[in-house]
Amino acid sequence: LKKLVGEKIEAYLLAADPKEGKLIFSERTLANKNRQEIISKYNLGDTVEGEVTGVVDFGLFVKLEENLEGLVHISEIDWSLVENPRDHYKPGQKIKAKIIEIKDDKISLSIKALKKNPWDEAADEYKKGDEVRGVVIKHNKHGALVSIKDGVSCLVHVSEFSSIEELRQKLELGKSYSFTINVFEPRTQKLIMGLPGKAPSAA
Repeated sequence: LKKLVGEKIEAYLLAADPKEGKLIFSERTLANKNRQEIISKYNLGDTVEGEVTGVVDFGLFVKLEENLEGLVHISEIDWSLVENPRDHYKPGQKIKAKIIEIKDDKISLSIKALKKNPWDEAADEYKKGDEVRGVVIKHNKHGALVSIKDGVSCLVHVSEFSSIEELRQKLELGKSYSFTINVFEPRTQKLIMGLPGKAPSAA
């Protein structure tokens, strides 16, 4: 802040407090006012093109124009599981995305919204009671994430096993196994599977 001493800046008056003899200014508020004017040109559902300016653990920052960036959250990059956005995009890349939210002067974007929804295709291929093959793509403390189709996956809960250790022994990462579909609601993207011949848990 010492660099600003003696410099002229533009600021926005936030408040005046005669009792304290204080005037409160904000430079950021002025920037937000200009930002609101820029954002007003965009609408929910618009398809936009921008440049990736930053890749972080939780997603991508995308420059739409000068002084305006949007965020693609990691969950909106692809229908398939994305664990590291850096494996998919690099700064400087040009991308297209859909505006899915405009809130508090922030724009949220989705890349996967411009791609075909694999759950729509799955609706024609699977139904409750089907026995299917699925690949274990991830383990976590709740169970194993299993994919039956690119972009269509679900968690096989640890309650299907005596312990998380048994689950990881019987459902090895990267291998394919048979499962029974207990619940399948493609419209809400809800899929629950269990081991063949085992009754669904009460959960």
